[in-house]
Amino acid sequence: MTGGEPRFQLVPLDPELVGPFAFDGEKSLRIGRDPESEIVLPYPSVSRRHAQIRFEDDRCLLLDVGSRHGTYLNGQQIETGTVVHVGHGDRLAFPPHDYLVQLAGGEDAGDGAIVELDDAASDEAQVEQISSRELNRLAARRLELLMDRAGAISEARDQEELVECVLEILLDGTGFARAAILRPVEEDDRVEVVGALGRASDDRPFSRTLIAEARTGKTVRLSSEQDLSRAMSIVAGGVQSAICTPVRSGAVIDCLLYLDATDSSADAADDAAYCAAIARLHGLALSNLQRTELERRQESLEQEIRAARSVQERIMPAPDGEVGSIRYSMHARPGRVVAGDLFGFTNVPDGRIAFFLGDVAGKGAAAGMLMAVIQASLAAYFSANQSPDAAIDRLNDFIESRTAANEFSTLFLAEIDTTSARLRTVDAGHGYALLIRGGESTVIESDGGPPVGAVRGIPYGMTEHALQAGDRIVLYSDGVAEEPDSTGEQFGVERTRTALEGSTTVAEDVERVMTALREFAGGEAYSDDVTVASLEITAIG
Repeated sequence: MTGGEPRFQLVPLDPELVGPFAFDGEKSLRIGRDPESEIVLPYPSVSRRHAQIRFEDDRCLLLDVGSRHGTYLNGQQIETGTVVHVGHGDRLAFPPHDYLVQLAGGEDAGDGAIVELDDAASDEAQVEQISSRELNRLAARRLELLMDRAGAISEARDQEELVECVLEILLDGTGFARAAILRPVEEDDRVEVVGALGRASDDRPFSRTLIAEARTGKTVRLSSEQDLSRAMSIVAGGVQSAICTPVRSGAVIDCLLYLDATDSSADAADDAAYCAAIARLHGLALSNLQRTELERRQESLEQEIRAARSVQERIMPAPDGEVGSIRYSMHARPGRVVAGDLFGFTNVPDGRIAFFLGDVAGKGAAAGMLMAVIQASLAAYFSANQSPDAAIDRLNDFIESRTAANEFSTLFLAEIDTTSARLRTVDAGHGYALLIRGGESTVIESDGGPPVGAVRGIPYGMTEHALQAGDRIVLYSDGVAEEPDSTGEQFGVERTRTALEGSTTVAEDVERVMTALREFAGGEAYSDDVTVASLEITAIG
């Protein structure tokens, strides 16, 4: 794929399906039957809210949000609420509908050549479905061969070894001259040759009609006893018999086994049964390999998230406490995908206290390191008696010059001076802060700038506010405001304000918001980190 292509594409593997879908942005993509979804799949087997695609750094992540019939990645069903990494060339299935994932800059997963299927569309009369009764007939020699090779198929260490093993056993146990493993691509007249073995394996065409029938889940054949006169390209290739059977991985058809011969030596009946049996063994082995790969991806993602959470837990202050004339309470809960929320405070000369809450982009060790750098840098700048806007200016330039383009942090910084009864704020792309006074909450409007580390050299603005004894400042992360409910609607600012109505303490502020969020989201499996902190000015002067 080239850099000019969309960042994410979902391409149907059946031309009868809706699509393709292409997106350039980085927002979450909802998949489902709901007309409000970004990717609308109008099929009865697809739930209204079926799955979600989101991007974290350079990774494409998939989440099944509670579909009735499941979401499958490369043949493996995704557990509801579990986030998995999706790569270029992966196959997503919303049974029985299959789609191919294409990511900008991704390299095709397979090394197989893409070939055209060019036999006449009118050769449907030559396709014969193999009955279940016939498929159950296995000659003694072939049964022995199956038993001998079944272990080798099941023990294949990767897909390349599996393909090689399957092709060999197909030719050893049949009279066909060529065996191939084919994977249909988005167009109906093209296939990827995953592997091929036998005489003239790269020259003869493959039958479009035979492959189209096998893609519906049938084992089918072309026989020399039938009229092949209209299948011009097959005749030109000298083919007199052929068989094609699907290989299922879980609930989806992953690929096709294809055999053909230029003479009539192949016993099509027994060969079809044998080919179908190999396809079942192939599917079981393939499913095991895909399950192992899915587990490896999940473990890699979870390790990175655990690394960030470890740093997050170490640098976060205690959930409740007092700092000078300020009493605070805080609660942070990691989400399913990232671990990047940051909350802390630091002392400033003359008795001032600086509190901050932000959201670090990224995951894993890199996100954890960025959290620690922000915490330490702010402490150093404020110890040098710098103003909040000057501190953010220096922090921004420092972070931007030492990190990648996708490593940055939103941040809301509040410096509280109880002596002068002043609050100074800088909003670096965060935007979620409330002031509670006399039982009423209002949004704290503040100057600032872009997220820290996003753009170098831009001066940040600062806003001053008057304070009174008893005022409470509530800071919260975007994971709170942007958490969706079952319909996709976000929690938002107004629901946060409503949750705070009637609250009288910092601990109650935090508890009320978290309770409202949990009820709104239908549980605590949040899609992002959620952090709420409330600070109370206990005395002025």
